[in-house]
Formats: sequence, structure tokens, C-alpha cells
Amino acid sequence: MPSKRLIVPIFIPHEACPYRCVYCDQNNIAGIRERADKERVEQTIQAYLNSMKPGSFTIQEAAFYGGTFTGMAESRQRFLLSLVQPWIKSGDIHSIRLSTHPDFINREGLDLLEEFSVKTIELGIQSTDETVLKRSGRDGSLSGFRRAVSLIREKGFHLGLQLMAGLPGDTAETFLRSVEDTIGFAPDFVRIYPTLVIKDTALHTMYKEGRYKPWELEETIQNCKQALVRFKASGISVIRLGLPSEPLLVENIVAGPYHPALKYLVECRICLDKMAGLLSRFSTIPLRAVFDVPSREISIYTGHKKENINQLRRRFDLKELRLNPRDHLSDIQWAGA
Repeated sequence: MPSKRLIVPIFIPHEACPYRCVYCDQNNIAGIRERADKERVEQTIQAYLNSMKPGSFTIQEAAFYGGTFTGMAESRQRFLLSLVQPWIKSGDIHSIRLSTHPDFINREGLDLLEEFSVKTIELGIQSTDETVLKRSGRDGSLSGFRRAVSLIREKGFHLGLQLMAGLPGDTAETFLRSVEDTIGFAPDFVRIYPTLVIKDTALHTMYKEGRYKPWELEETIQNCKQALVRFKASGISVIRLGLPSEPLLVENIVAGPYHPALKYLVECRICLDKMAGLLSRFSTIPLRAVFDVPSREISIYTGHKKENINQLRRRFDLKELRLNPRDHLSDIQWAGA
């Protein structure tokens, strides 16, 4: 049975980040504007722990997000990490995770993280295409990413990688090449974020001046669908696809493929392809089709507002399409006509 994980997010917006990526406004994305101090960190952790039922989670982690953690002064890193230690010692928090930029990974810094029970490091790669990165106001190179990943693996940390879809200069080809490069790094998990135009960012200016056109929602679904299929085939978990529905974020979106349930839409499209593939095997399409599907996935096979059912009926001229939920199945099966 998969572990149930509680993540206590502690936001440090923009701290130590030497770049000003054109798309970035961590204050609005995270919904947090204040600098992380002792009181706020301790209140955040205690509030999350107080809200959960005993035994609800098998793994409980504190997570520092939004800044370049390992780019901060050592004293600042020690201060923030030390604030979590009372809960580490009591067993209420089991470990710490954090996000950072690959350029700020070195052996000495990793030794410090290990000292304070950090178990997971997420690297914001965003793209492996250097032209896309430069247009996005972000440094990075494939060789630099490899070096950072190698050091993290050498020390035995869990590794997460973050990608973005639809950055300036990004195409289906460059994005999917980034996906393949990411698979080559063999991370434990991946997050994929769509590129959105947020009010008052540099990308907003580029958008108003006609120098940037965001991907449409359909384009994003199609490209993320291919990414999700490739990651799943490689045994890599995609733990997030899309951005959280933070009110401050939603209020400041000017343009771009935002949807509060983007991963659900992508998964629905994958299921649509599976059913269409099975139906396409028939030389003569039956009037009725019945699929057995995993019971826990019945909604994504049905599709958003029954879109999958309706599309297949139109495409294959079916009079009836029925889905039978089956508890024992791990994937779809053809059940009959």
C-alpha cells in the first residue's frame, strides 16, 4: 500500500535566487509575502500537525519552497533548518525537503543538509534547452544539471525535478526533448507546471508587446499527455501537473493554459487514447462496446463532463458505450461488443 504523505509547505519566496525568471512572481504563486521567520515557520508546522487526525499519514515532512535554498548564506540555512528540529526529535516530522537551483549544489552544502535530516531535494530545471532557458531569464545547461544530479545521488538524497511547459521559445519538440533528458536523470519524481502570464512580470510585458504567445490549453494537454505517458513508462512518478488554485495566483493570471484540474484533463485524454486504440483494432466497428476499467479510475475513463464517452460514440458511430468498474484491474480491458 502506498505511503500517505503529509507535506508542510514553508514558503521562502525569491530568497537567494540570483535570477529573475520572466514568468516568476513567487509572492502571488505561493500566496505568501512575508519573509519566513521563527514565528511563522513554527506556526505553520503546528497548524498542519494540529489539523490532521492521528495515524492519517505514514510520512510527515516539512518542505521549504519558493526560493533557492542552497543559495542562501549558511547561517540562514542553519537557522531555518534548526526551526524544524524539535519536531524531528519528537518524531512528529520525519524529514525535510527543499527546492533549489542546480547551480547551487556542492558537496559541502549537501553535507549541511544531511546534518539537519533533509532527505529530498527538488531541482528547478524547467527546461534542458539552453535557448529556452536564456529567453526565460534563467541560467542552466545540460552538463550543469548532470553535475548537480550526480552529487545529489552520490549523497543518497531523494531527487525531484521540476519542468515547465510552454516557456518562451518552447515548442512541442524542445519540451519533449526536456522530458527525455529528465528521464535520463532518473529522478524519483517530477513536477510539471504550465507557463502562465502573471500580472506585472517580465513575461507580462513580453505578452503585451507581442513577443510571447502562451500555449493554448489544448496544446498543453497534448504535450503534457505525451510527457505523462513517457514518465509512467519509465517508472517515474509525476506528483504534480498544474498549479495550485491559490486565490492570489488565479486573480493575477493574465493569459495562459490555466485549469484547476489540468492533470485530470491530461489523464482523461490518455484514457481516451487507450479506448480508441482498442476500438481501432476492429475491421468492422461494433454497434456497442463494453470496457472493463479499474474502479478507482472510472471518472477519468468517462472523461470531463463525459467527454470521452461522447467523443468515442461520435468517432466510431457507436450506439452504446459502457464502462464496467472492476476492483481487481490495473488497466483497461476489452469486455465485449
